[in-house]
Amino acid sequence: MDKEKAVEALVYVASKAPGVGRFHAAKILYFAERFHLRAYGRPIVGDRYIAMDHGPVPSFIYDALKGSVAPEDRETVDGALVKIDAYRHPAYKAARDPDISYFSETDLECLDKAIKHCIGRSFGAISDETHNHVAWSNANLNAPMSFDEIMDGVEPEILEEAKIFAAYGVL
Repeated sequence: MDKEKAVEALVYVASKAPGVGRFHAAKILYFAERFHLRAYGRPIVGDRYIAMDHGPVPSFIYDALKGSVAPEDRETVDGALVKIDAYRHPAYKAARDPDISYFSETDLECLDKAIKHCIGRSFGAISDETHNHVAWSNANLNAPMSFDEIMDGVEPEILEEAKIFAAYGVL
C-alpha cells in the first residue's frame, strides 16, 4: 500500500467534494480502487478493504479520517484535511491542493468516476450496492476482502495483468 498516495487521494476527493463525510470518502476510494482494478488490473493505493456492516472500508484511509493512524504515519496525514463540524458525523475539506503527480491519468479517471458515482447518493443506496459485491458478501464481517473477488467477472486479460502486477508491481 502507498500511504502517501492514499492521503493524496483523500485530499483529491475532499478538494472535489468539499464537506464530504467519512462514509462517502471511504466509499469513493473503495469504488475508485474497484473501478481501476477491474479496468486496468492494478489498484490505485492498495489499501486493505475490510467488510464492515455498511460495506467495504479502506483500513488505512479510515484511520486517517478518524485521526487514529500509527505515530509513524502522522506526519503523512497531518495537514491534509480539515475536519468540519457536522451534526453527528464529521465532514472534511482539503487543507491544501492535492499533489496529482502521485496519480496516473487512469487513477484520476477512476477517482473522478467514483466521486460522480457516490456524491449525491444516500448512505443506504451506496451500502446496499456494496452488499451486492461478491468480495463483500463472501468476506467475514470485520475481516479483509479478497482483491480477487473485487475483480470477480472481469475479462481474463485484466486478471492476467493483475497477477503480473501482484507479483512485480510497485505503487
